[in-house]
Amino acid sequence: MTCEASIKQAVLLVGGLGTRLRPLTLRRPKALIPVLNRPLISYELELLARHGVRDVIMAVSYGAAALQAELGDGAQWGVRLRYVEEEERLGTAGAIKNVEDLIEGPFLAMNGDLVMDVDLEAAMAEHTQSEAVLTLCLRRVEDISAYGLIRRNEDGWVTDFLEKRPHDETGQNTVNSGVYVMSPQILAHIPAARDWSNEFNLFPDLLEAGLGVRGHVPDHWGYWNDIGRVSNYLDANRALLGGAIEWVETGVAAEACVAADARITTSCLVGADVEIAAGGQVGPDVTVGEGASIGEGAHVTDSVLWPGAQVGAGAYVAGSIVGSPDTSEGVMSDA
Repeated sequence: MTCEASIKQAVLLVGGLGTRLRPLTLRRPKALIPVLNRPLISYELELLARHGVRDVIMAVSYGAAALQAELGDGAQWGVRLRYVEEEERLGTAGAIKNVEDLIEGPFLAMNGDLVMDVDLEAAMAEHTQSEAVLTLCLRRVEDISAYGLIRRNEDGWVTDFLEKRPHDETGQNTVNSGVYVMSPQILAHIPAARDWSNEFNLFPDLLEAGLGVRGHVPDHWGYWNDIGRVSNYLDANRALLGGAIEWVETGVAAEACVAADARITTSCLVGADVEIAAGGQVGPDVTVGEGASIGEGAHVTDSVLWPGAQVGAGAYVAGSIVGSPDTSEGVMSDA
């Protein structure tokens, strides 16, 4: 699906250090960790392109050179990428202020660690029609205790930002999804060259000033996951292998070398130039990166093997991430 968007620009916040994912992020920015053998950030880029938003500004900090080297101009994802690097860490709102010179009108802003499928056009349309300065794309959850609660009135305008609560007396149960639609006048409310947060500074300030903050609740949320922890990372790979997002492909690459008696079950993705030796068993829920090898009689289940990863003969790997041999990722387990 592709369409023409009512809003043409997006800012992706990809400056985070990814500390909760270490050691996976010690040598690469979180936006580039492989999810089903493609960079994490590529899921947002493709989602934007599918909704007609093709001018994408990357607000970058840690790993800026690596991001540019791997993603280039964005053509492979159907977008035009431009990069603006922070000289010092500016926070989520400060990073948006830092790209001000490239903003041409209303724009989407998105946290850069999301894998999701949602109707962005509906959120953009509501923002335009309501003339809000900010529209938050909200999602409903059963357990709100781990999230900041966002309440709306009956007309859809945000009334409260409430930090973690055990339950919501109103039953709305709506929380921040990390997806925002912003009008350019919002930039005047962010101080320049300061560490400023969307959640703790900008959004409450806008509400206190009486400016229009809208809460958009999609008619239907598809899959959503913010890749903040190792458990989230493994969950995302499992879900995508299981078809959580219909436009994500799985299967075995034609260039893979699989022994005649090796066994690959369903819900697997095997990249090019992978070698699976005799008696090897792969799956379910396994992603094998390009050039990885699985030794004779080895069994890999519910795991992610990064490009070039090596699993020795007779090994048993479950619920784990096996890093590339030329990095310090090593083996991590979800246990």
